Amino acid sequence: MPADPPPSYDELVALNAGLAARLEQALTRIAELEARLKQSSGNSSKPPSSDGLAKPAPKSLRGRSGRRPGRPAGGEGTTLSQVADPDVTLRHVPDACGGCGGGLTGAAEVAVTRRQVFDIPQPQVVVTEHQVVTVACECGQQTTAATPAGVTAPAVYGPRIAAIGVYLLHGQFLSIGRTADALRDLFGLSVASATVTAWVTRAALGVIDKVLPVIRDRVRHAPVAHFDETGMRVDGRLAWLHSASTPTDVLLTVHRRRGTAAMDDAGVLPRFTGVAVHDAWAPYDTYTDAVHALCNAHVLRELVYVVDTATGQVADLAGQAIGALRQLHHLVSHARASGGEPQPADLAAQAHLLRSAVVLGATATATRGDKLQRKHHALFVRLRDRRADYLRFITDPAVPFDNNAAEQTIRMPKLRGKVSGGMRTLTGAEHFAAIRSYTATATRHAINMLDALTRAVTGNPWIRAPAKCRNVGFTAC
Repeated sequence: MPADPPPSYDELVALNAGLAARLEQALTRIAELEARLKQSSGNSSKPPSSDGLAKPAPKSLRGRSGRRPGRPAGGEGTTLSQVADPDVTLRHVPDACGGCGGGLTGAAEVAVTRRQVFDIPQPQVVVTEHQVVTVACECGQQTTAATPAGVTAPAVYGPRIAAIGVYLLHGQFLSIGRTADALRDLFGLSVASATVTAWVTRAALGVIDKVLPVIRDRVRHAPVAHFDETGMRVDGRLAWLHSASTPTDVLLTVHRRRGTAAMDDAGVLPRFTGVAVHDAWAPYDTYTDAVHALCNAHVLRELVYVVDTATGQVADLAGQAIGALRQLHHLVSHARASGGEPQPADLAAQAHLLRSAVVLGATATATRGDKLQRKHHALFVRLRDRRADYLRFITDPAVPFDNNAAEQTIRMPKLRGKVSGGMRTLTGAEHFAAIRSYTATATRHAINMLDALTRAVTGNPWIRAPAKCRNVGFTAC
C-alpha cells in the first residue's frame, strides 16, 4: 500500500497558521484565568470571606495615617467607675483584732475602703394580673372597666419580653429556635417559635406603616445620601437587599430584582435631587435628577487589579492613578481636619497626574485585544469621562471620598444571611429589612435598640420628630 504523500508547502503554512491561532487563543484564555485567580477583596468587589485561608495580609489603599494603633492620645477612654449611690451596701467589719486577738465591739472606725461589684440580679418574670371589674348600677345597667392595651387574652406575654425576642432574632441574629432557647434559659419561659414570629410581625407591621414613610421622606430630601445593594437568599432564590442611608436615617428594602425596578419600588431615587454616593453601577446613573458622586475606594481596588494583572506601561499608569488619588484624598482630609482647605496648586498637580494617567491608559488599551484589556480600558475610560463625579469630594465638603457609609450600613444585614443562610419567605425578609431600618435609625439618634423595639411591639414605634418639635424625644408630633 503506497504511503500518503507529504503535505505541500501551502498545507504546512495553513497548518502552522491554524496552530498559531489556537495557541494565541489558549494564551489569551490562560491570561484571563490567571487574572481571575488574582482577584481578591483587595483589588475587586469580592467579599473578604472569598479570599480563603491563604488570603494576603490586608493593605490599606489610603496609605499610612501616621497614627499609632489604639485610642488616640488624649482621647476619652472608657472604664468601669464607681457610682456615688450604690443600690446595695454591705459592710464588712472585723470581729477580732489582728494583733492581740481581742474583740472590737465599740472600737473606733478609722477608715473605710470602698469596692463596688457591678452585676445584674437573677432574671425573674413578673406576672401581673389585670382584674377587669364589672359593676352593677342601681339603674340595673352593668358597666365593665376598659381592658388595658395589649391585654388581649387570659395570658399574654408583655412588651418587654416580646422586644427581647425580636432583639435576639433581628438584633443579634440568633435563629428563631435559638431565640426561644435563650428566652427559656434566661427567664424560664417556654416560648414557641411561632410566638417569636408573631412578635416580629407585630413589630414590623407597625414600623412599615408608621416609621418607614418618615425615613423614606427624610432620605429622599437629604442633601447627600449613600446607596448600595447586596444579594441575599430568600426562599432558596436570589433576592437583593437595597440600602439608602444618611448619617441620621437608614432605609433597607428587599426586592427580587437588583436594578431600577427595585430602586423605583424603594421610593427614594426617583425623587432624589441631592448627591447620590454609589459604586458606579450603571442603573444608578438612570436617575438624572440626582448629582452623582462615585466611590473612590471601589475604583482604587479596580486600579490595584490592573497593577496586579497588567504589565509595562498599563500597570505603571494604573499605579500613577492610585498615587494621585491617594494624595488628593490626603490633601483634602488633612486640610479640612485643621479647619482649612488644600492649596489649589497642590490639588492641580495631583489632578493633572490623575488625568494624564487615565487618558494615556485609555489610549494604551484602546485596541481591546482581549477580555482583560477590555476590562482595563473600560476602567480608564470611566475614570476619564466621570472625573468630576470621582473628585466631587474635593469641591463639596459634604461629599465623602468613598461609599464606606453605605457598606457599613449593609454589613450587619449581610451578617444575618451568613448566620442563617437566608430568609425563608419574602415577607419575612421584608419584615427583617423594616426592623433593621428602624433599629439602625434609632441607634443613630442614640435611642437604645431594646427601648425602641419595646415601643414597636406595642404598636407605638419611635419616630424621629420633625425639626420644629425635635426636642420632644420619643413623641411623634
